[in-house]
Amino acid sequence: MRIDFAGWSTAGLRCPDVVIDLLGPSPTPPKVTLLQMPNGTGKTTTLEMLIATLSGVATSWDEKTVRSYRRKGDDRDLGTFVVSLLVDGRPLSIELVLDFEMGTARYRTTNPGSGGVVQSWSPPPPVRRFLAKDFLGLFVFNGEFAARLLDSRETAADDAIDALCQLYLLDEVEDFVEQEWSRRTKQTGAKSDGALIRLRTQLASMTARRVVIAQARVKAEGQVRDTVAQIENLQARIEERLGTGRSTREQFNEAKIEMTRAEGALVAAAGNAMQTLRQPLAIHPSFAGSLIALKDNLDNLRLPENTSAQFFNELLEEDECICGREMTAGAKHEIGIRSLRYLDASEAGVINAIKQDIGDFTAASETQSPSESLAAAMAELGAARRDQKMARQTVLALQQKLIDEGDDELLAWQRQLQRQTELNTECARLLQEIDADDEKDGASEPCSLKLIDKKIKDFGSKISEITQTVTLRKQTDVVRGIMARTKELARQKIKTELIALSNERLAKVLANDPLTIARIDRSIRLEGQGTGSTAQVLAAGYVFLMSALRRGNNDFPLVVDSPANPMDLGRRRRVGGLIPELCSQFVAFTINTELPGFVPALAGATKEIRYLTMFRKTPGTARLLPALPATGVTQNDHSVVVEGNDYFVKFDVTEDEEDQ
Repeated sequence: MRIDFAGWSTAGLRCPDVVIDLLGPSPTPPKVTLLQMPNGTGKTTTLEMLIATLSGVATSWDEKTVRSYRRKGDDRDLGTFVVSLLVDGRPLSIELVLDFEMGTARYRTTNPGSGGVVQSWSPPPPVRRFLAKDFLGLFVFNGEFAARLLDSRETAADDAIDALCQLYLLDEVEDFVEQEWSRRTKQTGAKSDGALIRLRTQLASMTARRVVIAQARVKAEGQVRDTVAQIENLQARIEERLGTGRSTREQFNEAKIEMTRAEGALVAAAGNAMQTLRQPLAIHPSFAGSLIALKDNLDNLRLPENTSAQFFNELLEEDECICGREMTAGAKHEIGIRSLRYLDASEAGVINAIKQDIGDFTAASETQSPSESLAAAMAELGAARRDQKMARQTVLALQQKLIDEGDDELLAWQRQLQRQTELNTECARLLQEIDADDEKDGASEPCSLKLIDKKIKDFGSKISEITQTVTLRKQTDVVRGIMARTKELARQKIKTELIALSNERLAKVLANDPLTIARIDRSIRLEGQGTGSTAQVLAAGYVFLMSALRRGNNDFPLVVDSPANPMDLGRRRRVGGLIPELCSQFVAFTINTELPGFVPALAGATKEIRYLTMFRKTPGTARLLPALPATGVTQNDHSVVVEGNDYFVKFDVTEDEEDQ
């Protein structure tokens, strides 16, 4: 399936009333369309409305959100946004209508190929799954999104995988079977006694708590990543400031080296002490004395072999057994045979090994006994701890010295470092509690997800027993388990495929500046480097997205706000030259400062390029109206759209003039 944008129109919203036609005289859109929109002309709002219109999510907006899109000073009751698509060349139109008076949103879908106009959000089933909000975010986004895919503090790449796999469909299956089980248990009529009501209340409460704890885990995990990055940054700044003066630099470097040495010595001493502590005989002399006595007794009894053999041989020569019975021929025969079961070879080996170990461990060395070795190890540990503490205090003293000399910025960094460290510690502690599996079962409000899941399962089992839906409960658990396993396998499989496909394309588009994706772990991780240059990062991000979107023989457009804003000229040329190779339709919202480098590179990579310039009609832009070209101009009371490369390149309007 191929999806193209044919255009959109807006009226009565924060962004100016405008009609954007991406087709022109051709039945198909060009490969690249550049829409120059100065700051203040609603690029962000347009992007938001594109996603809201196509995804159908606006019906869930509250009144405040709906009214937030109303243009200031505009008395119109309705705002509309219409998006026109081509699905395998066939038109499809979705209209979003915002009722500012009622604070509601509604949709209208026009599909000439199947029934005409429908007064709701109703795209054809084959298209519907690609218009989910999460999936739309893969091809309609701000230019920074591509860079976020490689940010280790973000989860954008994993989120993109989930959207690409449309794993929310599996979540919906889980929700459906759970709701069906809940519905069946409520049909028990007179069986719904007080105990059942309490169990249902407890199940609902624990299920709601699981959602809260799961969200807290995601937040804490993100804060741990963020604080780690900020701590590293602050530590680097502090170290750099400490090294600004020659004497301070020398002292600081020496102190850091000494602290590193002391910390290494502390780790070694702690390991040595723990190893010695594993020997009980080193803790107190009585242990060694008791073990030596055990060995001596075994030697005196001639165990394991001599005493056992001699005992049974002497017994066979007696007239009576030790129990007082007569020693008959049959008794002697049985004793002779069964004596072999006692203290056989394996048992004798164990006893001999015990005697050998006692001898080895209790024997005093040439210099120290085990207890003396422990005392020496503990003394070494104490000395290493003191050295490490003194080295750390020296480093802190250097920091305090600069602060006392009036370095307020360093003081602010230290305080910020302390706050971030405390936050990191707290978030790590929270994650440990959430991931723990040893929390007491009696906790009324548990934090452990494992315990919460156990309680949810227990409540469900009890409810099933009371309502006689045990079989259905088991079937529900089986389906949920299958869905969870399917999600895990889908993620792993698609990650492997995308890495291979992305690396194959990166080898072509970055032939002179090679880059390889090593793995996808929340974010895209590069081979042999933490991150790349801005151009490399954006190239990897764009390649990853388009490889994902074109997987499965589907073809999607790319609509990007400010695709080249953070890059210098050289990087703009590289990224601009590779974009036409990655997608069949590229629509970019740009400003005039992005044009150098980027636009010529696009034009050099493809001849299918259309230039549109749009600006809002204001007193500040009134001076531009007399200079409009004779052709290619579309205007209304709120905006002007001009088609053409010459006007596109020469157009310039300052932000001050826009606000007049």
